Amino acid sequence: MAKELPPPLPAVPAGLWWRSFAALADVVPLLALSWWLAQRLAGPKELAARDAVGAFYDQLQKLSLQSQHTGSTAALWDLTLHPPEATLLAFATWSGFLGTTALCAVGGALTMQEWLGSGRTLGKRIFGLRTIDIGTGDGPGFVPTMLRSAWKAAFLCLPNPLFSLLGIINAHVPLFRKDRRAWHDLWTRTQVVEDTGP
Repeated sequence: MAKELPPPLPAVPAGLWWRSFAALADVVPLLALSWWLAQRLAGPKELAARDAVGAFYDQLQKLSLQSQHTGSTAALWDLTLHPPEATLLAFATWSGFLGTTALCAVGGALTMQEWLGSGRTLGKRIFGLRTIDIGTGDGPGFVPTMLRSAWKAAFLCLPNPLFSLLGIINAHVPLFRKDRRAWHDLWTRTQVVEDTGP
C-alpha cells in the first residue's frame, strides 16, 4: 500500500511592505527607461511641446526667484493660475505622449518579466516574492500577466487623476484582506507570495 503524502502547505502571502518595495524596484528603472525612450521617439511636435513646457517652468522659477528678492508674488501667482493656452496645449501634448510611451514600455516589460520568469519580476526576485496562479500554484499565464501589468502601468503612467486614485486605493486593498490580494490579483486569479521554490 502506497503511503499518502500530506497536502502541500499553502503559499505564504507576501507582506504589503515587501510587495511595495518589489513594485518600486520594478517600476523606477522602467519609468527612467520610458523617459529615455520618449526623448528618442518624439517627433517634432512632441519635442516642441516638451521645450514649451520646459520654458514655462523656467519662467516660473525665474519669477519665484524675483519674488524672493522683491517680496511681490503677484506676477508668480498670475502666471501660475493663468498659464497661456499654448502652454496648456503643450503640456497636454507632451504628457500624453510621455504617458503613452511609459504605458507601453512599463506594461510590456512587466508582462514579459512576469510571464517568462514564472511569476518573478526583477523586484520580486530581489525581495524573494513570486506571483502564482491560485488554481495551480504555478506562474500565471500570458493573459493574466498582461492584465496585471496593464493595470499597474495605467495607474502609474497615464496622466489621469482617476487612474491615480484607483491605483492608490488598490495598493491599500491588501491591508484589509487576509490573503493580501489586491484588485488586480482578484481579477486575474493570482496571488503574490513568498518565493520558496527553485
